Amino acid sequence: MLDCFAEHMVKKVPTSQEKTKKILICFLSAILVVATAAIAVITKFMIILIVTCAIIYGTYYLLSGMNIEYEYIFTNGEIDIDKIIAKRKRVHLVTIKTEQFEKFDKWDDSIPDRENATLILCSDNTNKNVYYADLTADEIGKARLIFNPSEEIISCIEKYLPPALRHKNGNIES
Repeated sequence: MLDCFAEHMVKKVPTSQEKTKKILICFLSAILVVATAAIAVITKFMIILIVTCAIIYGTYYLLSGMNIEYEYIFTNGEIDIDKIIAKRKRVHLVTIKTEQFEKFDKWDDSIPDRENATLILCSDNTNKNVYYADLTADEIGKARLIFNPSEEIISCIEKYLPPALRHKNGNIES
């Protein structure tokens, strides 16, 4: 089998709950900034302006930390998934071998939950081009991966699926 390498990044779209959180953080920060600035002016104790600057920076840090991307890297039967937070921090989530897949298909809401399984949710929250894979691995046990692979990654995955899944999906290799 030829080597197969593909990578794809998806940006997570914020949920309405996350958007509400951002608005609340901005609102509370604005109140704190005005209050600390007013205290600094009234008391003529200008060192309090450092607190004001810290609040502004903290707000920026919190808000930018809510910007999340997922990077999928497929290399010869293995998928590495990293979570990138605010383009400043990378966290390796999981490495999965496609030979461990028990199911792999497009995701829709009619698919039943997998009992007692770890959910690895690293999709963009748009419900477009969402796939799932049920698997059992030594490191994580029973798991369900929900993600948004590109066509190139799907093609690579299908080449390395266990034979029973390749035949089932109509992707028989010659």
